[in-house]
Amino acid sequence: MLSSIDWENHRILHKNREKPRCTFLYRLNPCNGKWEYWPFLISLNGKWKFKWCRNFKVVPDGFYKIDYDDNTWFEIEVPSNWEIHGYGIPIYTDVKYPFSPNPPFIDKERNPAGLYRRHFTIPSSWDGKEIFLHFAGVRSAFYVYVNGICVGYSQDSCSPAEFRITDYVKIGNNTLAIEVYKWCDGSYLEDQDMWWMAGVYRDVFVYATPKLHLRDFFIKTDLDEKYQDAVLKIDMVLINYLRESSEDLCLEINVLDSENGAPVCDSILLDAGTIPPGEEKIVTIEKEIKNPLKWSSETPNLYSAEIKLFKRHNSQILESQKFNIGFRKVEIIDGQMLLNGKPIKIKGVNRHEFDPDKGYAITLDRMIQDVKLMKQYNINAVRTSHYPNDPKWYFLCDYYGLYVIDEANIEAHGMGNLLAEDPNWLEAHLDRITRMVERDKNHPSVIIWSLGNESGDGQNFVALSNWIHQRDKTRPVHYEPAGTQKYVDIVSFMYKSPKDLESFSEEIKDRPVFLCEYAHAMGNSVGNLKEYWDVIKKYKNLLGGCIWDWVDQGIRKKDKSGKEFWAYGGDFGDEPNDGNFCINGLLLPDRTPEPELSEVKKVYQYIEISPADKLGEFLITNNYSFINLNNFDCFFEIQENGLSIQRIRIGKINLEPGCSKKIQIPINEISFNENAEYHVKILFTLAKDTIWAERGYEIAWEQFSLFKKKKTFTPASAKGIELKEESERIFAGNQKMKIIFNKNSGFIESLKYMNRELLLKPLRMNFWRAPTDNDKGNKLPARAAIWRNIWEKAKVSKIKRVESDLGYKLVFEGFFKDIEKTNWELVYTISDEITVELKVNIDRHLPELPRIGIQGTFLGDFKYVSWYGRGPHENYCDRKTGAPVGLYRSTVEGMIHKYVRPQETGQRTDVRWFSISDDYGITVLVEGHPVIEFSVWPFELEDLEKANHVNELTYKNLVVVNIDHKQMGLGGDNSWGALPHPEYILFPGEYKYSFTIKVLRNFFENFQEG
Repeated sequence: MLSSIDWENHRILHKNREKPRCTFLYRLNPCNGKWEYWPFLISLNGKWKFKWCRNFKVVPDGFYKIDYDDNTWFEIEVPSNWEIHGYGIPIYTDVKYPFSPNPPFIDKERNPAGLYRRHFTIPSSWDGKEIFLHFAGVRSAFYVYVNGICVGYSQDSCSPAEFRITDYVKIGNNTLAIEVYKWCDGSYLEDQDMWWMAGVYRDVFVYATPKLHLRDFFIKTDLDEKYQDAVLKIDMVLINYLRESSEDLCLEINVLDSENGAPVCDSILLDAGTIPPGEEKIVTIEKEIKNPLKWSSETPNLYSAEIKLFKRHNSQILESQKFNIGFRKVEIIDGQMLLNGKPIKIKGVNRHEFDPDKGYAITLDRMIQDVKLMKQYNINAVRTSHYPNDPKWYFLCDYYGLYVIDEANIEAHGMGNLLAEDPNWLEAHLDRITRMVERDKNHPSVIIWSLGNESGDGQNFVALSNWIHQRDKTRPVHYEPAGTQKYVDIVSFMYKSPKDLESFSEEIKDRPVFLCEYAHAMGNSVGNLKEYWDVIKKYKNLLGGCIWDWVDQGIRKKDKSGKEFWAYGGDFGDEPNDGNFCINGLLLPDRTPEPELSEVKKVYQYIEISPADKLGEFLITNNYSFINLNNFDCFFEIQENGLSIQRIRIGKINLEPGCSKKIQIPINEISFNENAEYHVKILFTLAKDTIWAERGYEIAWEQFSLFKKKKTFTPASAKGIELKEESERIFAGNQKMKIIFNKNSGFIESLKYMNRELLLKPLRMNFWRAPTDNDKGNKLPARAAIWRNIWEKAKVSKIKRVESDLGYKLVFEGFFKDIEKTNWELVYTISDEITVELKVNIDRHLPELPRIGIQGTFLGDFKYVSWYGRGPHENYCDRKTGAPVGLYRSTVEGMIHKYVRPQETGQRTDVRWFSISDDYGITVLVEGHPVIEFSVWPFELEDLEKANHVNELTYKNLVVVNIDHKQMGLGGDNSWGALPHPEYILFPGEYKYSFTIKVLRNFFENFQEG
């Protein structure tokens, strides 16, 4: 049964809407990087009158009429989502529909409407022209009224809707009204793991064209067998809006070099003949272009072109349109994807269009920020998950150089295969595919078409693929639910482990294998990214992947006290909701890079550096597909104990793509201290400014250990150390330092230096971490709950005292109450420093441990941190490839990352030593034997664990110090069950580590000497 209401009838997709076409209203000029707009265009962005209605029943009669009184209406900014302005609430769900699913019907009582009104002026210079309204994006369905008359209807939230309004407007003042519905039958195809928000969220224009108009064109480029010379083919659609035939029409096309504006070939002239009234005509040109510069993400060469439509007999120019051309060829040969004859790898991300203050109304500045960040972090591709993006995004990708997997606005995730198999829904699917392809077909950055996302598999998708292959033979088609079926050109998977990916690559040889989603970046995640790329680089048919996803979808909100936080599902009283499952980004909502992004940059880098046979000899491999390494400056840096002691410019290395060469670094000329540790870091920086980063920006690096210092032991002074024992405690120390041990727990419960207490809480065993989102997803908090607050379960069974020239040694042997077959030993060697050794033996039947370490709470005065280990950003055992060993300084607050949902944060690995210091010259120095992990927080573990948002995390006047042997990995294959890889899990067994604590005065005054 079909509804009489348009917005719940899947057979009614539009009324009076123009056919789709390519974007021609603006372009990004490749010559100067400036935007150029159609000369007969008026933006209708800005303030509109607005009224929100809870459903269609309360929409006021005649609100669209010219004389309707809207003085009581509020104003709203267009483009925007109305929920951002407080009208209704945003709802976040992953799969569940926010209404009771019964396609194509919508719960009419709960379907809000937004009414918009504004006036606009048609200038007299537009008299005699055709006039159109252009809506770049309206969610989800809307009616358009001009001067009190209904002009049309459209749905599909992410593709332009244009209406010819020539017969409805007049020169001078006109009234425009829009009636927008939050949900419609099309919403069943927009279940896209994002906030459900509504409104006019992209640009609105009114524009005019001549009566004889170049309505559309399709640019195709092909390359010869040597990938040198090109054939340019342009199919052009002319339309005649006149009431009589138009004769004697000609077209002239000029292709210009973007550097100097010079023609790259002779003008192309074409006779367009006669076009009957009200009809269209397709005319085609083909032209050979000798050896044009090719377009790729590495070399985004664009040419500027112009089409002129004119009358042959008098050379009168009727219309002129400018556009960009990128010469490139996409192929799949022997299961490998080639661009311009060269293999490429997709080093990509998935990107939702999202802004924390504007919802899905993305500004041009925000787009530029995104594309520059992607380039800076070695990302070369973006999947427009899960819908066509704002048209301006594609011009930026063309210009800056990003590959685009352009995805149709189709996701019926909550419906399974139902709509994919229903022939009655074919037109609804096909409408979205055709509008995407027709709009974006001329962008060289678009190298893959995606049929949509997670909408099941069925005959409708076979039909969609067939249509694309018939319309555009220059690009392959991807659709993950299709699996290995022949209607797709790329076999795609989601969230497969590196091991599984390797198996698939060996089974599937005829097509590229692609991870359209992988490395789920929810919260503190993206472990084992290197392991993925070790596999991807190994197999030719592995195309690469797109990390899920680019930016956390958190909405800026304030609590009752005025503190800001990032809101996620449920924070607006929205039901149903999926909580913080929208917080999966490599960036915070405001585009602050998260620590994972540094790992991505390192793993995605194109230059491979490895040690060769001789000392100081290194093999450099250029893994770019199109550029020589002479675009970069190469340096090497020698570090002694983490400090740079020498940095020398090697210069530019002339190395073609796919080639390797050895370089020699004069290691033998360096004088090494046998009591120091040395590293060499080889790095590459931009040799000149680019449009996305300045000269000197580091693009690739690798670090190698040269010499490790000899293991030496200098006994600390034990002079003056006294030991005293009471019933519950043991006292040890000298005039400077005094320590109290608890005989029941074995922990240090007091540490005084010069009679000043440094500890607020004991140095005690800690095997727990504030669960990450991945931990929650794999049920670690329940499975490993036995390790929570382990210090409360630690009981001493035996104490031994040993006295020697090196000081006193206290040995506490113990067990964990209510945990069978476990034991531990804490050994303290006391002199004018404290050496701590922890041994634990955990029975094999017990669950894995989140961490093994000792935690202490120090005075809040110790607000400065230094360390010699990996940094500067946080790093973990399975996410440390992008963190070089060095000497770093920070503050306690600077050591943590403020994840949208607070969780484990701030770890540093491979740490030789770290210190915390105060303003009075007192430093607590901790040295690993040989290395440890550590973190410091200005709050306590229980605070971190119970907070749901950053505003709930209270910073206290204390410093929590975690001195860890190890912490388990983060994982990231997915966030709903996958564990970290086995090599990064702390399985039950025997563990042992040690470190030394020293309390020093004026440590940093002699920092260089020390």
